[in-house]
Amino acid sequence: MSDDIHESEEAEEDSHQDESQNEIPQQELKEVDMHDFNFVAYNEDIAILGSKGSGKSYLANNLLQNLHGINVYVWDFNHQFHDSRSILFHDLDDMTKTIEEAGNHTIHCILQDYNKEEQQFRKFCKFAFNRGNCVLIIDEVHTYCTKQKIIKEYNDLILSGRPRGVSVISISSRPASLPNNVLSNASHVFSFKLNLESDCEFLESYMGSEVWQLMPVDKRKKMRDAQELEKHSFYYRNMDEDSGVIGKI
Repeated sequence: MSDDIHESEEAEEDSHQDESQNEIPQQELKEVDMHDFNFVAYNEDIAILGSKGSGKSYLANNLLQNLHGINVYVWDFNHQFHDSRSILFHDLDDMTKTIEEAGNHTIHCILQDYNKEEQQFRKFCKFAFNRGNCVLIIDEVHTYCTKQKIIKEYNDLILSGRPRGVSVISISSRPASLPNNVLSNASHVFSFKLNLESDCEFLESYMGSEVWQLMPVDKRKKMRDAQELEKHSFYYRNMDEDSGVIGKI
């Protein structure tokens, strides 16, 4: 990705700006072979899914590094994120203080908190919800949320974040374990290689049978005649469209 994502100063104060200024132009995505991907920051959610080492963090870092002029806060559970324009924190209180002192200036923050307990994650989500006008990148969502255990503060972001100008980019290696709200409210879903049949069956209900191409051929229930995808390939679906595309980072 090469071109900047531009945003007017007014957008820092109003999440209901001209959406076209927040879009990632198609030409920026040629390096990763994506097609027609326009992410409207402060208004849309993204889910990035797939097994360990499949390419999720690489894609998420590309998104982070190209969200210029936009507030981005990263919950970096496994220390996977890097961005020369971001400020790295190891304590949530230090991060929130810096954000508040920044006022209306946009800021990128990567939080590699020493405290990874659930209560700290709740505080992170609550702060972002109250702050508004930000994009959150949350790694390893399944560590805190499952279908049987839905964290209220995270669920508030998914269900009620849009009116507050909050976009959530949720990353997980266990799609089938995620609360259904994550997929049903995502505008864009990227799924990389899958190893578990349960994950593929769950995603099929949202994305279509094409997701079986993400499984090894000998484990597929469907799409067995489709060739094995190259390493770091993904299936992308704009959930407002009737079908998706195969790409590669």
